[in-house]
Amino acid sequence: MPISFVIVSAPRTGSTLLVKTLNSLPGVCCHGELLGSQNVRGYEDGFDLVNASKSEREERLQRLLLERDSDPVGFMQRALSSDNTACGFKALYSAFLKPQWNDARTWLLALPDIRFIHLTRKNTLRRFVSEQIFLNGGPNHSGAGGRSETPIKVHIDIGAFEKRSAEIEAERSALCATLLHENVLNITYEELSTHTASTLARVCQFLALDDAPPNIEPALKKVGAAHLKDSVSNFQELRDNKATRDLALMD
Repeated sequence: MPISFVIVSAPRTGSTLLVKTLNSLPGVCCHGELLGSQNVRGYEDGFDLVNASKSEREERLQRLLLERDSDPVGFMQRALSSDNTACGFKALYSAFLKPQWNDARTWLLALPDIRFIHLTRKNTLRRFVSEQIFLNGGPNHSGAGGRSETPIKVHIDIGAFEKRSAEIEAERSALCATLLHENVLNITYEELSTHTASTLARVCQFLALDDAPPNIEPALKKVGAAHLKDSVSNFQELRDNKATRDLALMD
């Protein structure tokens, strides 16, 4: 049986970049979000999403949902069965901790060599801005489901940012308590996006991938505005408010 792993993170912390890049390496199979609400994204079974018809894609989704929801543990067992050296999937904090998946989570934690890659993002304001851009139909990564590659600006409600940050911090704390005695590799979005090759080398070592290429390239290209001031319509307000000033100036 391959080494099993789970990538856990908040939204907009680079998990899609990590999944896509791992899948470009020999000996790795990494599914996308298998525990999403009413969705199974990125299930790696060889299905041709590009050339499949809309009805074929919908039929497959409904089949995967039925398999997952009727037997979560069996679904996980099948997903993590592979001829590869390592096989895993990604899960957002909220999904991984959801009571609906208690049996599947218990089964995962009982695996003798389960490994967790915990992705975080230091600049929580940037994470929130990225989430708002995505929710408003703006760009994320090319090829990763973004509805547009045209940069857009969003207005950031500072109160909403603080509330969302508190929610994510509570989820992060709950996750860390759940994984207290597990084998966990902690990496940051900033490390992954800025030093992709060296960060992926750490991940490969963690997953016992001895034959990983020496120079690993990111599998996705980031699109959209590079600077926070180009993404936010009220950037000056963020700089002036003590709750966001330091994070805005980190950009």
